[in-house]
Order: sequence, then structure tokens, then C-alpha cells
Amino acid sequence: MESSGNSPTYRIETLGCKANLYDSRRLAEALESLGWREAEPGEDPEVCLLNTCTVTAGADRKGRQRAARLARQHPGARVFVTGCYASLRPDELRAVAGVTGVYGRRQWMAMLEAITGAPPPPGQLEGDFGISSFGGRARAFLKIQEGCDSFCSYCVLPTVRGEPRSRPLPEAKAEAERLACAGFREIVLTGIHLGLYGRDLGDGTGLADAVRTMVAVPGVERVRLSSVEATEAGEELLAAMQHPAVCPHLHIPLQSGDAEVLGRMNRPYSPEGFLDVVELVRARLDRPAVTTDVMVGFPGETDRQFEHTLEVCRKARFSRTHVFPFSPRPGTRAAALPDRVPSAVIHERSRRLRDLAKRLACEWAEGFVGQRVRVLFERCDPDGFLTGYTDRYVRLAASGHVGLIGQSAEVACEAAEGVSLIGLVVSSENVA
Repeated sequence: MESSGNSPTYRIETLGCKANLYDSRRLAEALESLGWREAEPGEDPEVCLLNTCTVTAGADRKGRQRAARLARQHPGARVFVTGCYASLRPDELRAVAGVTGVYGRRQWMAMLEAITGAPPPPGQLEGDFGISSFGGRARAFLKIQEGCDSFCSYCVLPTVRGEPRSRPLPEAKAEAERLACAGFREIVLTGIHLGLYGRDLGDGTGLADAVRTMVAVPGVERVRLSSVEATEAGEELLAAMQHPAVCPHLHIPLQSGDAEVLGRMNRPYSPEGFLDVVELVRARLDRPAVTTDVMVGFPGETDRQFEHTLEVCRKARFSRTHVFPFSPRPGTRAAALPDRVPSAVIHERSRRLRDLAKRLACEWAEGFVGQRVRVLFERCDPDGFLTGYTDRYVRLAASGHVGLIGQSAEVACEAAEGVSLIGLVVSSENVA
């Protein structure tokens, strides 16, 4: 389908984390301010922009594959690639057939000029923050923090994202107000290392302050945190999360359940300390969802050490677990560690952990059958059911009018289907 209208068209695809989704929205708004518009479904864009991730070797491979696919799918379009992978290893992406240009995260102004053919206004994409909408989503990600200096031995993010930087709270609040006025009912606070929020501001502001600020924004019905480290889920944050508008859900990366492996990873907690934090979260919040990330096959990981990880996962009773096979990242300490775990062993361990994770997630979903929950409906699936997430981060499907998309509703949970729920809309009116 050919483009319609006089405005040049773009399409952005995003790989990776919530922070990348936020960054893509910033790029979209920058293009739209310069007279561009997003291509409609089925319309061939004039420019394709791919925002990449580099958290694993698999993410790098996916970035190359997606760039090549965009070039094949839209042979008349110019294909630009940016993001973390483009910042770290641009030559690998330049070698992909059909790619027009590769620009790191700190080269966005130059990329805008290459796309539009004219220098963008000064300040168009300077800094790390600033959006006014979030496309067609019912939930909006609001990035309040950028960068990390923890230097986990397997991670390249400090290299590609830089030192920790926090957004002044009044500026973040103003953006939340804009998003609420645009109809977004849930604000997801996100960052590269969210728990470091405020450390560089020098005024005593912390993540708990950001939570308390966001729940006071008119029109915001739910506030969710994207991820915090175990060492940062303390009493002050948990007290702020007791507000009824805050989703009782914390994503706390475990990475390994073995003390020696955690030490080699340069992670600042023990398995016992991690479990203590999980118990504190459960003691302070009402039936909270606790989700996590686990890395499998870190160099030197023995069968016994992997069993320790399984045991910690069982004790923590995670409601969702993202399982990542280890992949060496050039420039990290882990890339030079000896005793690499064979790929077949990593594959089998990953399978076992995913099986456990699925069982725990199914048990979590089943626990809501027969109860009423609040759901923010986000879209209509191909079968005609409205789908969205509960505040405790369980996906739920229910029949209902499409006018409920973007709205929250009270839903009676009738059945669990794997890790998801099936329900009946009881009321779309706000309840206490």
C-alpha cells in the first residue's frame, strides 16, 4: 500500500526493555514535531527505525535479524538502527544488507538530520527524558532514571547507558499529568536502575518520593514499578507502596540462587538476604506479585549451584520468571571467566527452570479463581475478548464492549487458563 497524505511516514520497532519503549516514543514525537507521521497498518513507510537491545547475544542476533527483515519487507524504505546494540557494536549492524544508517544512543540529533534532511531544532532530543503520549497503549511508561554504575560482571549497560542520572521530580510529575490528561490510567515508573532514582539529585529525593508524587496526580488510577534490586526494596519504599493506587507488584531480579555465583556476578546480596527481602515485601504489601529474572549457565555454575537456584525460586514462589541463558558480552569481566558451561547443559537447565517457573505462575493465577480483581483493559484479541492485566500482573481475558479498552473494570475470575485468567466483567465503575 502506498503512503497517503503529504506528510512523510515512519515506522518504529522496539526490542528490549521498557526504557527502550520510552526512548522509541521520544523518537516518534521528535519526528512528528518535524512534520512526519506514523505509517498506518499496511502502509509502506518511507523510513523504518529499529531501536535495539544488547542485553544478551540473543538480543544482538535478534537485532540483526529484525533489521534485515525490515529491509526486505519495505524495500523502498530507508532503514535506520539505533539503541544499545547500535551503540556498542555499530559495525555489525552496518554490515546488514539494506541498513541505511546506524546511530548510537548519543547520536540521535545526527540521526534525525539524516532522516529528515535538515538539522533539527536545538534541544530536540537532548537529555534523556520527555514524552507527551504513549501511542495506543492503556499503560504509559514514564522513565525517571537513566544509567547504571553497578557493573555486574556480565552486563554492558553501564557502558552503553552511562552514569546514573535522575529526572527532577517536578518535571516527572508534569509528564505524568500530561499522560493522565491523554487518557492513560496506569503509569509505570521505569529506569535502567530505577532504585538509584534521586541519588544524583542531591536533595534527598528517592524512589519512594516519586511513588508518592505519582499517586497524587489526578487521573492516574494505578502506579506500577518496573524493577528494583533486592537491596533497594526497603521499608520506606514499601510504605509508599501501601497506597491503594500502587500495584502490589515488585520485579526483583534474582539472577542466581547460589552465593558463589552471585559473588562472581558482582551482585550485592546473598540468597538468604534475597529471600528475606521477599518475605519483607509479603509482610508489608497485600498479597504482592513478586516477579524476577534468572540467568542460567553463568561461567563455573555447577549442577549443585543450579539446584540452589531452583530451591530459591521454589521458596520465593515467583509469580513470573524471565529465564536468560548466559551469553558473554565483550568488554565485561564475565566474558573472560573460565569454566564455560556447555550449551547443551545450559539448554537443559533453562528447560527445567522454565518448567518450574510455569508451574509457579499457574499456581499464582489459579489462586485468583473465584475472586474479583481490577483489570485495566488494553486491547481486543483476535477472538474478540478484551485483555489486560490485573494490578498483581496476571493477564486476564473477558468478553466486553470495546469501549472498555483503556478503562479499568472489576472482573470476576471464573477460570485459570495456564498462567492467565478468564473472567466476567462485573462493573466498570471505580471501586474502593
